Amino acid sequence: MVAMRWKGDHPIASGAQKVDFIADEAYDVTPLLQGFADVLNQLAKNGYSNWEVNQTQSIFKKTFIPFGLAEGQVFAEYDLIYLLNDMMFWGARNIDGRGFDKEENRPTNLQIPLVKQKL
Repeated sequence: MVAMRWKGDHPIASGAQKVDFIADEAYDVTPLLQGFADVLNQLAKNGYSNWEVNQTQSIFKKTFIPFGLAEGQVFAEYDLIYLLNDMMFWGARNIDGRGFDKEENRPTNLQIPLVKQKL
């Protein structure tokens, strides 16, 4: 389970908000493709059963190299959300490849928006 923690205004645009995503109760992975299961069987062997397609395993507070998680660490991502009319913007990835794993790496640019579809 990933909790969203709203942290206040982000300076990128009026109304933009800092949002932290923290998996502090549970974090599961289910490979949906054989290729991903094969990668997990190479990189995430210790402490896990054999990875199989459509079989879920908990990675909560475990070493999980594909996501850069160390033993005891919980997943955290420091992002932003901006809503404008029927569009939602997330933060754009840093051009130097840094993740959003620290407050100082929180994005400072917006991605292309998601547009709400009218049904």
